[in-house]
Amino acid sequence: MATLLTTAVAVVATATPAAAADGKQLATDEIGPGPLVDWACTNSSANAYACFAPHGEWFRIEDTWEDGYPVVIDWRFFDDEVSPYGAIVRQGRIWHTAGYYGGHRYMNKSFPESQPGVTLKTVVFRACSGNYPSNSISSASCSEWVSVNT
Repeated sequence: MATLLTTAVAVVATATPAAAADGKQLATDEIGPGPLVDWACTNSSANAYACFAPHGEWFRIEDTWEDGYPVVIDWRFFDDEVSPYGAIVRQGRIWHTAGYYGGHRYMNKSFPESQPGVTLKTVVFRACSGNYPSNSISSASCSEWVSVNT
């Protein structure tokens, strides 16, 4: 009986691959997709500049202010097949801790694609600065939300 209980607890505590890919992540890639990618980007009024490329599902972030704070992409994913009432299906934060002189950092994600007239899948994101160890953002530093269909 004790073996059965241990096995059940182990299965419950194991994260699924999709859940493991979301949440708090550190962008370390200095090289992103090729040059022929169409990016949707935030304005540069915040402490960071963030972009998303729907074909290939790439995020890009750059620290635009030499203030010593890390910057982050705060993102959310909506899928009308999973939640027709607009609930967040997935979300996370992609951190850039290399600083102002660190250049762009990239992270590749995987999202289902929209099927025009059938399903709508949307990524919304903004650029902020914040505290990496606590995974908290300074809302006053955030850009506007940008919405892109995948």
